[in-house]
Order: sequence, then C-alpha cells, then structure tokens
Amino acid sequence: MIVFLTVINVILAVVIITMVLLQQGKGSDLGSAFGGGSSNSMFGALGPSGFLGKLTYALVALWLILSLLLAYLLKNENSEIIFETPLIEEAIEESLSDEIPIE
Repeated sequence: MIVFLTVINVILAVVIITMVLLQQGKGSDLGSAFGGGSSNSMFGALGPSGFLGKLTYALVALWLILSLLLAYLLKNENSEIIFETPLIEEAIEESLSDEIPIE
C-alpha cells in the first residue's frame, strides 16, 4: 500500500508541475511575451482564477494530504521495528554487564 501511495504521490507531483507551467499569470499578454513583463499589481502577477487554477489548488491539497498520510504510515511501520521489546531488553542487559573498571 505504501508503494502504491508513493507512486500516486509522484505522479500527482508531476501533474501539478505540468499544470503550473501551463498557466499564465494575469499580466501575461502580448507585451510580456517580448520581455515587457510588468504587471498591474503591486506584488506581481496573480495566478488565474479559472478552472485550471482551481484544479491546481485542489490537486495541491490532495498531494499535501497524501504526503502527510505517507509520512504517518512510514513512521508507524518503522517504529515497530525500531522499538521492538527484545531489542530494548537486550540493550539494557548489555549495558548492565559492561561495568567500568575502577583502578
């Protein structure tokens, strides 16, 4: 399941990158194509508010949720191996048996 979610996450990231590159800012007209890339807004051109923009926001939200889910699943999968009880007991026994010699 983790491999499947990882593959979906990577595909979704590539789709998001492609969608962002396909979009044009609000200041993108014929003048900006020839190097006059000034925008009417104070902080630069804002993204489009059309269908592609909304779809991109939805895909980014889905990608973020999927990434957090993957992080949670991988943490739980690895913690079972790391914090196995016999390993902890074995480490405690080793530390008790190794006494520091007093001279």
